[in-house]
Amino acid sequence: MKKTLLRLKLKLLITPQSSLSKTLLFMKMTVLLILLTTLQAVAGDANAQLVTIQMNQVFMPNVFKAIEKQSEFRFLYNYDLAALQKKVNVNLEGKSVPTVLDNILLGTGLTYKHLENNLIVIIPSESSEFLEDRKITGTIKDDAGKAVSGASVYIKNKSTGTTTNATGQFTIIGDVGQTIVIQAVNYEPLEVVIANQKSFDFVLKSSISNLEEVIVVGYGTVKKVNLTGAVSTVTSKQIESRPIANTQQALKGLVPNLNISVSNAGGEPGASMNMNIRGLQNFGGNNAPLVLVDNILMDINNVNPSDIETISILKDAASSAIYGARAAYGVILITTKTGKGAKGKASISYQSNMVFSQPVQFPRLVDPMTFAHVSNDAAKNIGNSPWYNADALDRLAKNIAQPGSAPEMFGAANGLSWNIGAMGLGAAANTDWYDIFFKDYSLQKKNDLSVSGSSEKMDYYLSAGWWDEQGLLKYGNESFNRYNFDAKINAKANSWAKVAVLFKYNYGLEKFPWQADLGRGRIYDMMTKMKPTMPAKYPGTNIWTQESRIDEWATQRDNSYKSQMVLAPRFILEPIKGWVTNIEFNYTTSNNRQELSAKQYFWMQPNGELAPGLPKANTSYRPRLYTDTYLSPNLYSTYTKSINKHNFSAMVGYQQEKYNYFALNSDALYLLSDNIPSVNTAVGAKTVSDGQGHWATQSGFGRLTYNYNEKYLLESNFRADGSSRFEPTKQWGYFPSVSAGWVVSKEKFFTIKNVINLLKFRGSYGDLGNQNVANYLYIPTMGISQSGYLFSGQKLWTVGAPNISSVDLTWEKIKTLDFGVDMAFFRNRLSTTFDWYESLTNNLVGPGPAIPAVLGTSVPRENSGEIRTRGFELEISWRDQIEDFAYQIGFNLANNKSVVMSYNNPTGILSTYYKGQVIGELWGYNTPGIFQSTEEVTSWANQSFIWAGKWNPGDLKYQDMNNDGKIDNGKNTATDHGDMVRLGNQLPQYTFGFNANASWKGFDFSILFQGVAKQDLYITEIFNGNVFRGPANGPLHMMVYEEHMDYWRDASSPLGANPNAYYAKPYSVFDGDNSKNYGRPVSRYLPSGAYLRMKNIRFGYTIPEKLTNKLLIKRANIYFSGENLFVIKKIQLLDPEQVGGRNGDGRTYPLSKSLSFGLNINF
Repeated sequence: MKKTLLRLKLKLLITPQSSLSKTLLFMKMTVLLILLTTLQAVAGDANAQLVTIQMNQVFMPNVFKAIEKQSEFRFLYNYDLAALQKKVNVNLEGKSVPTVLDNILLGTGLTYKHLENNLIVIIPSESSEFLEDRKITGTIKDDAGKAVSGASVYIKNKSTGTTTNATGQFTIIGDVGQTIVIQAVNYEPLEVVIANQKSFDFVLKSSISNLEEVIVVGYGTVKKVNLTGAVSTVTSKQIESRPIANTQQALKGLVPNLNISVSNAGGEPGASMNMNIRGLQNFGGNNAPLVLVDNILMDINNVNPSDIETISILKDAASSAIYGARAAYGVILITTKTGKGAKGKASISYQSNMVFSQPVQFPRLVDPMTFAHVSNDAAKNIGNSPWYNADALDRLAKNIAQPGSAPEMFGAANGLSWNIGAMGLGAAANTDWYDIFFKDYSLQKKNDLSVSGSSEKMDYYLSAGWWDEQGLLKYGNESFNRYNFDAKINAKANSWAKVAVLFKYNYGLEKFPWQADLGRGRIYDMMTKMKPTMPAKYPGTNIWTQESRIDEWATQRDNSYKSQMVLAPRFILEPIKGWVTNIEFNYTTSNNRQELSAKQYFWMQPNGELAPGLPKANTSYRPRLYTDTYLSPNLYSTYTKSINKHNFSAMVGYQQEKYNYFALNSDALYLLSDNIPSVNTAVGAKTVSDGQGHWATQSGFGRLTYNYNEKYLLESNFRADGSSRFEPTKQWGYFPSVSAGWVVSKEKFFTIKNVINLLKFRGSYGDLGNQNVANYLYIPTMGISQSGYLFSGQKLWTVGAPNISSVDLTWEKIKTLDFGVDMAFFRNRLSTTFDWYESLTNNLVGPGPAIPAVLGTSVPRENSGEIRTRGFELEISWRDQIEDFAYQIGFNLANNKSVVMSYNNPTGILSTYYKGQVIGELWGYNTPGIFQSTEEVTSWANQSFIWAGKWNPGDLKYQDMNNDGKIDNGKNTATDHGDMVRLGNQLPQYTFGFNANASWKGFDFSILFQGVAKQDLYITEIFNGNVFRGPANGPLHMMVYEEHMDYWRDASSPLGANPNAYYAKPYSVFDGDNSKNYGRPVSRYLPSGAYLRMKNIRFGYTIPEKLTNKLLIKRANIYFSGENLFVIKKIQLLDPEQVGGRNGDGRTYPLSKSLSFGLNINF
């Protein structure tokens, strides 16, 4: 009956049904496989295992070996025991191991004890006292005969532990069969099983700066000592317990030249970040590295940081060339955790984290009275009457002293808008908009659960994670939730074949306010325009005013549902020792469903009438559906051989990739019901559009490595890639690399090893290719659009003439040269790594030569550009242990500069790229000060090129650099730029990180600082508002912060004269006169973006095992962690990292600082 039911369930799962998608079928099969293999792994305990022993006239140790082959037990015994030298007969079938032992030991004078880890100790019955706790002493020395003090000595899986004294001696309590573990900084760990001895003399082998560490590289691993490329690594310990949503946040500051910056999303819940390795190397395109998770192409933000074991960052061509077409700008290899723990036992880990977040910086608003005076100054500067007359100022003063004691508004010339300019008279409220909009703090929760285990034949790791992040807006109902499920199962089919299954699934749900014109950016734009004198609610009612926008945010919504599933079966074959073949199939499918809705809402107008903020006819529902699939079979085979001190390795492989993309968009206006927003319930205009795309690659690759005694190192990589994105005759690219290393410290002539323990030189050179250009640019396309004119009462569809196609477009190529040195000093306590590199990116896609305008088409793209990047990176680390106190300190520093070597710009126009340009450089005008008098204005150089109107005291002075009596930009070229100069560079320069960690008797501490030594911030002036220039935005779009008060004023201002101000005088117009002081880069308003931020700090305590063991808990750690708690910076008004959001104007969602409290438990 049970077999019948099982067959029925299997049939239901694997029989194709029309209602099931392929994705659902894959998921069901995977879940079934996971359940079956996991149940097999955890089924039963070792004592219940049955064995069959049929042996005649054999010595007893042979029986023990037979039991070991059929079970997970291991035996420990003394060969000299006389009873073991007698031959026995055993004929037992299907019996438990204890039954077998009781049978064969009967009458022999021997007994056994079952210890942990399935270890069985055979001893004489009268010597059982040896199995009781007893005192064990010992001495620990290094390989030079010097005593090792402060070494940690403990019994494995027990709370018993101690440290060595100054002479290297220790005393500990232990049992026969237990394992002594010895660990010391700069030495390899040692494990020894206790037999009958009570005294030990241990010798620890020095570890050369972790050079025995195995590092994950492309299609394999390599010991650090044999590494010839530029690779940085991050371990799980460095990122665990951080209160972060994604891995990008964790990596910032840990790896030199891994540049991570804020995107337009700023600090929004679930926001991703921009990322590049070793700088910008193309013309404004995608510089992001290739990210592979367990050799599977994935978005780094979809990975649960708690699942990560190690991260390798491949920086140079020698390390990345094996990945060819996708690795033009470096590779990040993420390896997730695998099954570990005692054989046959499941290990359960649970982590919970509660996070409380606040913005790193809130702007400091001026009080309403000061705002009114600033507004009046701006009105006076343009020659207008004050916005706030005497009556309005009187009412404002009364409301400040006693809220609600005077009317907050009165009759306006136009009572339909809250904007000051339309009303003609100022309101008199006292509103703290930031207090209204933002919570005191937001809450995030993180929970992770994992189960792992291993046995002789398989290991498994199963995990589930949940991240819940609430936003800072009080009324926006914004949140981000992500769910991760991960399964990694490795099974040994036989002695030469293994089968592995990787299954990953993540689901994200994001909700936030949205606006049809500016999307999510509308929120931050409006926040920069709120005036403290405007009421949030209409006086005497509970109805929000138009100015508040709160009802707008509550009804204009963006709900996004994203999911991704990865299924990757793998086969690992080793038919001959040293020859390993990997067969991988990677399948990924992603779905993104987005629902944009705009419902009707109402607000109160200044005249007291209720009006629709959004007319019914403009309500809308706009669903979007995006799906993509990625399939990649991957085959690679490696042969490794050592002959004496000569070590060889050869690898060849083949890969295919196929990617398909589909999008379906619909817009529907005039919703009949806001309660059921849908396309079918809309009666207005409806449109539908779709998009499709695909690309494919085909690749062959190989690697040869050789080293002699790990002293002379050679490696060569090669990859051939074919890409569908290029014209058929230009689809293939070939990318070789070569690298070499010399461990000088292993030479006989190197006699200062006691000071310099490691000296290693390495170098590499290689080619990389980039296929990340638009699909099928070589094919002429004709655009289809609907005419804006009526023909017979209808708008006709039209087809445009095709553009000139880019038939000669081919691979962009990057040639990279890297030289590096690795060193270790003072018994490996101090280690350093330094790299210098140069990359030359040629065949960059850019515009072709100009064509006659009469052709009516755009210039075709061609491979004509070239950029050279040079830079360096430095890592320094010190680690040591003083008795129970172990600590580590690290520092990294990096910089790079990219220069345009070729670009199709024969005249050198500064508004685009030109030969000799340093990427990020900023051209503008020197402004030595502010005019203080009319006489100074008239005697200064003619500035009519900047502003044709009148110049006044309080306006900026522009420097006449070429002494021709006028200010202009010449021909705006690199050779004729008039009075413009290179003001600085907008890219971060000399990025650095500092980290430290320490542990002492169960307490642990870590801290991470990260920063930028030099950066020039040009805070762009776009749209109709800007945080940086404040009142100079004009009356409709200004919010005045305390920093804005340092503006030029004469003695007539009620705020007092301020001739030595930072800001020029503001004008009460949106653009106009304000544009003469703002709107272009000038030296005066180019603040420094340098900063030092405490990125993370953590305090933890591991509860002693003697307490946790009583609760069946293996390990319990409680901790406190802080993120972005403080920053030292020069710019006061904005956070320097935040300026990168919303096109650099600072109007972005604030970054957060957070405090978290967490608990890690292992069972």
